Amino acid sequence: MNGLEHMKTEPLPANSTITDRMLLKQFADGDDEAFATLVRRHAGLVSSVCLRILRQSCDSDDAFQATFLVLARKAKRIAWQESISGWLHQTAIRTALRLRARTIRHRNIEAQVVTPRDSIGLSSEPGPEHQATLKELSEILDAELAGLPDKFREVILLCQVEGLNRDEAAVRLSISPEAVKDRLERGREQLRSRLLKRGLTLSSVAIAAWCVQQSAQAADSVGLVTATIRTGTVFAAGNMTATSGPAVMAGSVGMASSTAITLAQEVLRMMSIGKLKMVTAFVISLLTAGTLVYGMLRDEPTRFEQGLLGEVIAVQAGTPHTLTIELEEFSTLLNLDISAEAKVRTAFEEGDIADVRSGQFVSLRLGKDHRTIEEIHVRGQVREASIQSIDESGRISILEESSDGEDNLVSSNVKLAPDAILRIGGLPARREELRAGMEVPLEFSREGGVVNAIEAEGEDEQFVEGVLLTVQLSDGKLLLSLEEEDDRWIQKDFRIDSGTLTILDGKSVTPGDLPAGSSVKCRLGSDRLTVRAIKATSPESGDDDE
Repeated sequence: MNGLEHMKTEPLPANSTITDRMLLKQFADGDDEAFATLVRRHAGLVSSVCLRILRQSCDSDDAFQATFLVLARKAKRIAWQESISGWLHQTAIRTALRLRARTIRHRNIEAQVVTPRDSIGLSSEPGPEHQATLKELSEILDAELAGLPDKFREVILLCQVEGLNRDEAAVRLSISPEAVKDRLERGREQLRSRLLKRGLTLSSVAIAAWCVQQSAQAADSVGLVTATIRTGTVFAAGNMTATSGPAVMAGSVGMASSTAITLAQEVLRMMSIGKLKMVTAFVISLLTAGTLVYGMLRDEPTRFEQGLLGEVIAVQAGTPHTLTIELEEFSTLLNLDISAEAKVRTAFEEGDIADVRSGQFVSLRLGKDHRTIEEIHVRGQVREASIQSIDESGRISILEESSDGEDNLVSSNVKLAPDAILRIGGLPARREELRAGMEVPLEFSREGGVVNAIEAEGEDEQFVEGVLLTVQLSDGKLLLSLEEEDDRWIQKDFRIDSGTLTILDGKSVTPGDLPAGSSVKCRLGSDRLTVRAIKATSPESGDDDE
């Protein structure tokens, strides 16, 4: 029985008090109508984001459908919160941006819109002619909203975009109406502060008015929503592509377009290699990006140390060579010079500039002039698989989807490189922490067969975030200040040892090197008391928005 035949005849109302997390669990257990309820519930939110970024109804429809197709495929693979409004908001932004970038390339106008290097010169300040237009302002507001802490972003989206009252939002989030009111006010104020850092002065009232306008952009096409629901229930099973299988129905009555299916697959690939990170996306118009991008980078110089992420658009030979990249964080195109001594690594192996080609995802490290590339790290081949077992020699048994497009799984063995990069939830990990059943993206060497990097998502219960108070190496303790769900702050001890993997401002250190006041994210062991890894941002870095 396929997804269409399994649809129930009496759908739940979109404003049902059942939480998103419960609906996703029901969908994962085979209840297709639960997915239909989620699409109807959040159609307005996703539609408004896609319309603001793409502005053409046909393109925004494709991005709308692709966003929910990604949700359908990810339903079983993420430890969801009670509400998915924030996840959908961010995924819709990235999906729409992906489609917009592809449209630009297809029109062959890169040469006209690529930001000239001179436009980010170090000696000039942005003039009035570079001020953001109203459309750009809307995109920046969306981006900064995406950068808010989850608990503030969710209440703003639920109350002021999706139109729920405080009592309804409280039920949806499993908190009290008083907590909703407090988070809504604090969220607006944080959003106003974030905009102020970008030189935009808006009152909380103006921000509230902007948010309310989003509901006016709601998807009003019953056919669009119905097609998304029908396609999503099939796409979730992994047996639909844009060129084979049930996708022959794509574009016909009642099914999503082939463009939407292809776009969803691209976004899923981006997720699997860590490119689509749920962090603030500074969405800037290509016409004003030169000055605004430079201003943002200048304000946060650690970005240069951490590297710029993006997709290679073109590499041109010359003196010097130049590289055109679509920046991941700023969603704009930029030309950069490549140093004659630039180091190139492909799939974590030594490479050459000839290895860098359009379509690859890369991380760039720039020189002190902030415009010359000194290091290029090219992503290798990535395959998503489920770990079945791993032995002491590093041999991994994996289960993955068949490459022939059929809906079946195949088993194989791969070798883990001795110096492989291992992360869980973005934090460093050891080989013994990789467990059977983990669904992970595997990044292979250029020849294949050897895995050079694994990054697992991890579960929410494994992590805590807070502010470091003290590190007592003699007692093996780390004291954190943590914020509880009811907005109270508590202090809590965790156990550490010399083997705790620690990163400070992007560099490996020991726990004793962490300064008090650092913002930290810790990955815990199975006892939820022992810290296995720490990722910290020092107080003076200026990266913490809290």
